[in-house]
Amino acid sequence: MSAAYRSSRTLQGHKSVRLGAATAWSRDRFEPASALVAQGDLDYLCFESMSEVTMSAAQVARMENTETPPYDPYLVARLEPILRDCKARGIRIISNQGWLDPVAAAERVVALAAALGIADLKVAAVQGGILTDRIAGLGLRFIETGEPVADSRERIVSAEAYLGAQGIVDALAAGADVVITTRVADACLYYGPLAHEFGWSLDDAKQAGRGMVIGHLMECGAQVAGGYFADPGYKLVPDLAHIGNPIVEVTADRIVMSKLPKTGGLLSPATCKEQLLYEVQDPSCYFGPDCVTDLTQVAFQQTAPDEVEVLVHDAGLPKTPTLKVLVGLTEGFMTEEMVIFAGAGALDRARMTQTLLETRFREVGLQAQEIRFDYLGLNGVHRESSPPVTVEPYEVILRVALKTLDRREAEKLRREIDPLAVNGVAATGKWATSSPGSRVRPVVGLNSCLVPREAVQVTVSLHHSR
Repeated sequence: MSAAYRSSRTLQGHKSVRLGAATAWSRDRFEPASALVAQGDLDYLCFESMSEVTMSAAQVARMENTETPPYDPYLVARLEPILRDCKARGIRIISNQGWLDPVAAAERVVALAAALGIADLKVAAVQGGILTDRIAGLGLRFIETGEPVADSRERIVSAEAYLGAQGIVDALAAGADVVITTRVADACLYYGPLAHEFGWSLDDAKQAGRGMVIGHLMECGAQVAGGYFADPGYKLVPDLAHIGNPIVEVTADRIVMSKLPKTGGLLSPATCKEQLLYEVQDPSCYFGPDCVTDLTQVAFQQTAPDEVEVLVHDAGLPKTPTLKVLVGLTEGFMTEEMVIFAGAGALDRARMTQTLLETRFREVGLQAQEIRFDYLGLNGVHRESSPPVTVEPYEVILRVALKTLDRREAEKLRREIDPLAVNGVAATGKWATSSPGSRVRPVVGLNSCLVPREAVQVTVSLHHSR
């Protein structure tokens, strides 16, 4: 590694690498990145900006507005405050903000560096996982239904394989200061730099399992440090408004998680266990692109306030011959409206309004795949599993939602809701009655399939600021 990078750190006599979690998704808080750069003594700063719907939503946004960038819209806003300091301190940035076009994202970062007067910034773009134009011709079937992917050819708007750590390792070996990827498995944002630093073979399942445990704990940022953990009266988290994002320090034989001093939140075995099991079906068989991880082989030990050692015992199993691909399919359009009632008889008036709307929908010939009436605060979340109403509520919000194949059918909802201002029951309230424009939006459904590894060719390109 170049002498410009922080490769000489030691923890108890062993080489150590420190990584900080700047974000957990695209619209996460901005402040932690700057705090981690200034105070975290980091080697790597990692930006996770994905959710399952990210890529398909980006495709839809570009369908509606071709000027929409093909990468995370917060790319520049997040990197601008910290890019100069990261370069000066030798902190390397790993980010999956490349989304649909990591090359365009890398070139935008190079332009940002030039504007900031940062010379010789090397930005790598990792790509190869976007299979939108090829997926229908690979003879695959959807996992969920068993139906051929080719049968949905006309409805495919996105298809991305979950890449592993190889592209990140290659980019770092090429000297990249910033690595911008398309979709990779979230944990690989952390496993990749660790494999590079310690020289792990990506075929070493034991080390891959270790790296994936670390990455899975870190990928959701503040969540492992008390975010999404607090539950009044049961689980107390101090100063939830100022949670410190996690830092992990790794040596050849130790993993220690912490956060910045004097920050809010809580780092404990309990917060780590919740994050370890987050979004996991079978903890003993957690599939990833670089290995299968047995999360039952992980334990935690509190070593200091807000400091936890992670103990991993042979958690990695060999990688599978396939990669998961997430496929976005057009499923028509949806829209929703809210009608508000308060005071005596609020629930009865809401129910009367539902009956009125059902009559009107029949009369205007509404063709909908699905119609939902939810009484928010009563059954809007748990639906049929909600307990019966035993106390008359003082206020009720009736939510009406449609899913249709045709945009014009979806537009019928607003044309029946807005007239309730003068044609509805007494004291009918409505949100944004006079706001202009359509509130109909396209629906993209997600399905998955497994593609042979050899069908996915990862490439890395380097882009330089002058």
